[in-house]
Amino acid sequence: MSGNATRGPRGAGVHGDRDHLVLYPTWIGLLASTLVPPVMLLLAWGSFAVGGANPVAWGLFLTATVMGLWAGQQFPRHVVIGPRGIERRCLLRTHHLDFAEVAAIERAPAPRMATARAARSNDPEQQQRVRSGLVAAGCGRRRWMLTDQPESREEYDRLASVLIANSGTALRATRPQAGSTPTSLYRRRAPSLG
Repeated sequence: MSGNATRGPRGAGVHGDRDHLVLYPTWIGLLASTLVPPVMLLLAWGSFAVGGANPVAWGLFLTATVMGLWAGQQFPRHVVIGPRGIERRCLLRTHHLDFAEVAAIERAPAPRMATARAARSNDPEQQQRVRSGLVAAGCGRRRWMLTDQPESREEYDRLASVLIANSGTALRATRPQAGSTPTSLYRRRAPSLG
């Protein structure tokens, strides 16, 4: 089944169909998760070439390898939420979460710099602004990133309706402010949902 999108201005909107929602991370997050480990591997290679097998070279090599494996398995390219649960499609794997594993969908902690800037602002709207993406909260301290950016109100409403129709998973995330851009803003078409 191919994904449809309810489109707004400039082709952006809610990706998915009546039963599914597709959410996306930022391009900066995707680029960082795919480019930083190879750049660190190049630095490690350069360090090996210049100084031989020294602790710095091995440290760079091991850090780049661990970062690359972690990012490839944990940072999603997109997330599909539907009747069968939450599917996080990462670079190196597809991670399926049954709704039974997810107690709630919550906001991730807001970036500290943005929070500090908002606290200094005299504008109440800036102080209330949603600045972080969504995480799926499991038992205990288990958390899985869904998005690294806030979604639009339309995406939030679709998420609420999908959760109500298919699970007992609570939506504890604050609703984003009016005018929030959709996570699909720079995506031309939705991925297939099948």
